[in-house]
Amino acid sequence: MSPPPRFKGIILDIDGVLKRGSTPIPGAAETVKRFRELGLKVVFLSNLSTKSREQYVDILRHKLGIDVSPDELVLATSATADYVAKYSRTRKVYFIGHSGLRAELEKAGLIIVDKPEEAEFVVAGSPFDERGYVTEDNKWKFTGAIRAILLAKARFVAVNPDKLFPGADGKPIPGTGTFLGAITAATGVEPIIIGKPSKEIYRIALDKMGVKPHEAIMVGDQLYTDIIPAKKLGLTTVLVLTGLTRREDLDKLDPETRKMIDYVFDSVQDVLKIVGGS
Repeated sequence: MSPPPRFKGIILDIDGVLKRGSTPIPGAAETVKRFRELGLKVVFLSNLSTKSREQYVDILRHKLGIDVSPDELVLATSATADYVAKYSRTRKVYFIGHSGLRAELEKAGLIIVDKPEEAEFVVAGSPFDERGYVTEDNKWKFTGAIRAILLAKARFVAVNPDKLFPGADGKPIPGTGTFLGAITAATGVEPIIIGKPSKEIYRIALDKMGVKPHEAIMVGDQLYTDIIPAKKLGLTTVLVLTGLTRREDLDKLDPETRKMIDYVFDSVQDVLKIVGGS
């Protein structure tokens, strides 16, 4: 059975759509399998700043039961590394974040420096752990980032602007955007955002699938980073309620913003209703 001609591809946000923290969303693996059986091309998209593509392949395969190749992943970490490598002269980066982002930066041929004054770029991911606390490796990097920007005139680039992130218990924890706010307040410098809500990361996903915007569905759990940028590009948008957004939040939206959401579903399983899968 083929999906309706209108849809040829589907972009799935990972955190809040396929999993919450380290806990799989019930039925997510079976739903992805069904999408593929229907002939839909699938790309997995993540704004998470802590993981590399290899780490995400391992998570999806072994923790979520979803078979995936690195080519099916579009991550803000790898997109950020590619951007900095393209525009850097010295390749020297002052880095904030976790091992996954560092791996992508090094894979792109960039050099991680410990001294802020040597940096050409400040590259910021999340300095927080799964509980929302600043990690030991990152606790002094608030000061380092400020010094790199003010003293070395380093360009400020960030993986994503997400201020909050759904923890394993469903409650919010701080994200990369919380760190960015502190650095911008101190320096007056706004970061260049590479991940969502930048439209560029959606274009990368569409190119991977070889489909046009009107032929694709975006499934996300956050309005301003998942739904609005995808809708502006012409994708059909699905907001699921397994992440940070609650149904009562929708009642507070103005009519124009509410129009950006084509469908609201309780879970990713319900997306099968619009692709001919149930």
